[in-house]
Amino acid sequence: MDDKNEKKLVLRDSDSSLEVQTIDLKGAIPSLKDAQELPVDLCGNYWTPENPGEFKKVIFLEIKPQKVLSQSTGELIDLDCVVFAEQNDKGDLVTVINGSIRLVGSLQPYVESGTIKHGTMLKITFLGKRKNKTNANFSDNWSVKPMRIDLSAAG
Repeated sequence: MDDKNEKKLVLRDSDSSLEVQTIDLKGAIPSLKDAQELPVDLCGNYWTPENPGEFKKVIFLEIKPQKVLSQSTGELIDLDCVVFAEQNDKGDLVTVINGSIRLVGSLQPYVESGTIKHGTMLKITFLGKRKNKTNANFSDNWSVKPMRIDLSAAG
């Protein structure tokens, strides 16, 4: 597909319209009155699917530790979580977080190899709970499929 007319989806690290801007607090502070909010909500919503077949079409952001309450001890622990951006009905991006060991573990090798990187579009489907072979517990079962957008048809 080396067609010269083919449009390509480009992720920019520095010139993106979604780049978070900072100001120097030691200098003159510009008026925030006319500042425009970006269409991104940084408050992460933890996704806990309940029914097999539930899915989200998301943009992969990163895997990072999050402070969560341990279900067994009730103490705060660091849990590696996958962070996605999902488009809401208004077209704004909201962050979605999930700490399923199986989901994080499934994505980690692809992230480390560079197959999945910041900006990769994925369809994540919850397939239900599966009994572990080594103990009496159940683990979440997932499907992770990369997605493509036909930019010639996208508006």
